[in-house]
Amino acid sequence: MELSERTSAILMVHKARKNGLPFWNKLRQSDSNQVVVAFEAFRQLNRVFIRPMTAISAMHDMHEDICTSAERKRAAMIILPFHKHQRLDGTLETTRNEFRWVNKRVLEHSPCSVGILVDRGFGGGTHVSASNVSSTVTVLFFGGHDDREALAYGARMAEHPGISLIIVHFIPSNDIMGQMVKVDITDESKRPVNSAKEIVEIVKEFSRCNLFVVGRMPVGPVAAALTEKAEYPELGPVGNLLTSNGFTTSASVLVVQQYNGSTTSQLSSSSSTKIVELPEDDSETG
Repeated sequence: MELSERTSAILMVHKARKNGLPFWNKLRQSDSNQVVVAFEAFRQLNRVFIRPMTAISAMHDMHEDICTSAERKRAAMIILPFHKHQRLDGTLETTRNEFRWVNKRVLEHSPCSVGILVDRGFGGGTHVSASNVSSTVTVLFFGGHDDREALAYGARMAEHPGISLIIVHFIPSNDIMGQMVKVDITDESKRPVNSAKEIVEIVKEFSRCNLFVVGRMPVGPVAAALTEKAEYPELGPVGNLLTSNGFTTSASVLVVQQYNGSTTSQLSSSSSTKIVELPEDDSETG
């Protein structure tokens, strides 16, 4: 959350009742308040551990506060929202371009793996209990550290009985540029791929899934076919393909960068952050 001059900016209400319904502030509710209340409601209804915190930062050093908080909490992954959101007509519209700069800086300095989420409404607008989730996650695997990290997180998601995981593995061969292997619980098939255009056509076959998980910087001769200049380098070549105007899908996209120990640098110790760590509060008075 960006630091503002108003004192009310740091007065946050993050409570949820035992039944998952929020305590609505009778004063104005900010989007940030509602997001944290949603996390709290999800925690209580689905019995998962969530530790909400609010860090209020100036935009120019927000990346420092994100990375410092992640290091302090020994986070395995930072997930950041893409700086664009989906319009009703399906196109992506810039929310605030400054957040793109924040994302780039976090990618450079993060003490752990990073995911950038292009949200097209993953999970829908209504609450579904964890036991009733039914979603399809597709991992596009070309090779390299980032792709392996994406595959690992896809496999973790598939541990949930309501998640169906499809792995699309592009493998180089001697006589063709690559071949595609589709793997799920019931089916496995292989088809030759001779050009970047054919890669795009194959990926389009999976556009009806709920979530794509891809590595930011794929490696290998098949991935090299997608090395056209990217509009959004922070998403990598595959992420750019999945968010381009020419690719029609309602699936959200999670672009993963694996932590390799060399992306961090000395961060400034003079931070403008004010961090509010929220105590447990199950009382129903507000």
